[in-house]
Amino acid sequence: MAMTAAAIFPMMGLIGAAVDMGRVYAVKSRLQAGCDAGALAGRRTMGTGQWSDNSGLANTVALKTFDLNFPSGTFGSDAPTRSFTESDGTVTGTATVAVPMTLMRLFDKPTKTITVTCDGQMRIPNTDVMFVLDNSGSMSQVIPGDTTGRTKIVGLRLAIKCFYEALAKRNIDDVTHDECGTDADPSGGLSSQVQLRFGFVNYDHMVNVGKLLPNDYMVDSATYQSRVANTEQVWAWTLGTATTPNYGAWSATPDGYSDPSSYGSTYTVVSAANTTLADLLSYPKQNTSVNSATCDLLNQYGSHNKLVGITESYGTPATPTYTPSDNDPPVYPATAQNQNVSRTRTTTVSKGFRYRWFKNGSTTSCWLESANANTASNAHKYTQTQTGTASKPINWTPYNRIVDWTYKPVTFTVSSLKLGDSSWGSSVSLPIGQSSATSVKLSGSNTSTSIRQVANTSVAWNGCIEERHTFKNTDGDGSDDWPIGWTNNPSTPGDATDMDIKMTPSIADDNTRWKPALHAAVWGRQTTLDSSGNWSGGWTHNNVTGAISSNRNLSSNSCVAASRKLAAYPDDAGAANFKAYINSLTPNGNTYHDIGLLWGARLMWPDGIFRSENETTPGGAQITRHMIFMTDGDTANTPNNYTSYGIDWWDQRQFNTDVTAAQMEANNNARSKALCKAIKNKNITLWVISYGNGANVDTNNRLKECSSGDAYFFSAADTTQLIKKFREIADRIANLRLTG
Repeated sequence: MAMTAAAIFPMMGLIGAAVDMGRVYAVKSRLQAGCDAGALAGRRTMGTGQWSDNSGLANTVALKTFDLNFPSGTFGSDAPTRSFTESDGTVTGTATVAVPMTLMRLFDKPTKTITVTCDGQMRIPNTDVMFVLDNSGSMSQVIPGDTTGRTKIVGLRLAIKCFYEALAKRNIDDVTHDECGTDADPSGGLSSQVQLRFGFVNYDHMVNVGKLLPNDYMVDSATYQSRVANTEQVWAWTLGTATTPNYGAWSATPDGYSDPSSYGSTYTVVSAANTTLADLLSYPKQNTSVNSATCDLLNQYGSHNKLVGITESYGTPATPTYTPSDNDPPVYPATAQNQNVSRTRTTTVSKGFRYRWFKNGSTTSCWLESANANTASNAHKYTQTQTGTASKPINWTPYNRIVDWTYKPVTFTVSSLKLGDSSWGSSVSLPIGQSSATSVKLSGSNTSTSIRQVANTSVAWNGCIEERHTFKNTDGDGSDDWPIGWTNNPSTPGDATDMDIKMTPSIADDNTRWKPALHAAVWGRQTTLDSSGNWSGGWTHNNVTGAISSNRNLSSNSCVAASRKLAAYPDDAGAANFKAYINSLTPNGNTYHDIGLLWGARLMWPDGIFRSENETTPGGAQITRHMIFMTDGDTANTPNNYTSYGIDWWDQRQFNTDVTAAQMEANNNARSKALCKAIKNKNITLWVISYGNGANVDTNNRLKECSSGDAYFFSAADTTQLIKKFREIADRIANLRLTG
């Protein structure tokens, strides 16, 4: 009995320990489950946002979830303490509870404290979203019945900004939450663990992607439907400085300037006994050695009515006047022009004298008289003329005068656009312009002629490109040239390097490289071009010679807004950048769906020309990829458009016949269909939106087939529906998967 009594106490300890430990394990298991549930619920509520968003809603949900899974008093435990924190996208929880002991109290163990920790992680896919947006001219229209009154492009801008707010959880300040159909503006942004990037390809009949490419991806020279000046050399002449003229004598003094009648009728007898006049001879006042008969003979001009001893002074000769003579106008290559020269001078008569027989006082004699001066306004001045000959050298200047232009394919060097690496110039200088009119005298002519010479013109390049080599249809039906069974990239037709999404260009092969689209350097042409520069007649493939033309005979000739590679817009500055870009989108041109899809794929392809940026995140994580393809209508092609394949009628890169719009559209639809298949085969989710009810039934069927499935195709009749569809896509992209 004594031994039995001694054994009871240890046995009670063993039994009590077993009972209490069972309770401890049960409480710990339940506590761990509650902690895990709280961490996961909090992480799910946080989503792609911040732990502090919505006044700490994620933390509140985590605590409540814990409390639901571990109510106070579970298995007789005390009230637990619990807390949750977040760091780098991981929610960490800690829970502690005291469990009262039963039999173990006998061994001085009244309670057992249990502490557990837990993690809740949300594996959020890193996401790329590529927008392929129809920017054709019809996007400038208002949809009939659209109550917002917005044009389609304005509605699209709004829808994309609402999409960004929903996915990036950043507010854009020129759109309200009411416009986006939400209760409040987003805030907080995404977790730092999430990579979310957006890219854009805007298209009409072209895409603007050239300045996103390295220099080596663009050719150094290319052929364009342009023009070449037809010129002729002409010689213009001017005269140089004349030789010193060989002058003759000045003209004689006119009779009138020695006629007493021009001096008035008053004369004064000279008082001096002798007077020395301008001829340096001495004239006596009274000549007593003569008689009346011979007195008049003393006058120099033979009559007492004439004056003697006239004093003259000569003015400075005027600038000579040269008169062309027998070599006017000169004919190239004459070296000099002989000319007659004349000049004038003003001569002033100071005074005149005469001898006259008359009685002076009491003495009759041959008296010397002085004519009174200044009695007539012009009595003392007259003009003399001097003539001669001189020779002037002829200066000849050659000009290559534009006669007219020939419009034809021309090869230009465009390498000056390359500034190194991925830096590009904005223009290239090409010899397709003309100088200002120059007025000259040409060989053999003495009248002015207006001439113009070839001048280099600065041709702007905004970034639009012409595609690399493509397959050329020979039967007029391109709808059966493009198989749809491709995996990742087109494999046939074999020479269609343009449709190879991933091919890296080779410097050694221009067929694999792109060329800049130079809108101001291209012309279409018709059969005639008149002297005013107006085209007329039917389109022709032949060269056309004519005057300078401002009418390029193109249905559309401009460059769509620049595309953007995939990039993150994670903060307020990013949101502002995103907004500014979207607001810059402008409608233009016709609708070529294939070129938009092609470059949308190229810019996001994981192993294509931007592989280093697209294959994984910088940390090596995987990326999920989405393309959102939005259009407002049918394919619309025109043979005289300047597109990514040149001007189809004249360049004939896709057809070797006089292609029609219907043939081009069938080819474009087949290419688009093939590209949609290739994109989906690359594990890219392809969302398609038909906007504005502008597409016909066949087009909508093609768009639906293009999408990743019926659930990925949307039809938005108006702006309100477009915003709703974009938000639905954003919500579905944001439907993320949790792991604990």
